[in-house]
Amino acid sequence: MKNLIKTSATLFTVLLISSAFVPKGFGPITPENQGDAGIEIAGKVKEIIEAKCMNCHKPDARNEKAREKLQWVKVPEMDQEEQEHLIAELFETLEEGKMPPKRTVERRPEMKLTDEETKILMAWVEKEDKRLRGK
Repeated sequence: MKNLIKTSATLFTVLLISSAFVPKGFGPITPENQGDAGIEIAGKVKEIIEAKCMNCHKPDARNEKAREKLQWVKVPEMDQEEQEHLIAELFETLEEGKMPPKRTVERRPEMKLTDEETKILMAWVEKEDKRLRGK
């Protein structure tokens, strides 16, 4: 019993201390970490991004190229110019069907965006583009 209490206390202490080293913005995409002027990622868009994009575009992703290109958890921290650039890239990427890459879809067919998911993301990108440009 003493060992269980000691182990639990040690684990709690380690978790508490390690939480101080988690980068700001790390974690799920939520309205709280998006900021007022930031890109809004909610509802179906959030579900699609978390299911089909986050695996490669996160801080601890194995794919270095994808990790360097975009990390969704950092989107809320982007300034307006970076957000506008991201929205333009997303529009082009969706329009040309570049993501997820063919190699990924060959290995994991469930990662392919459906037509409905693509429509949802395109509508979101257009809405965010207008909002960011003040239209």
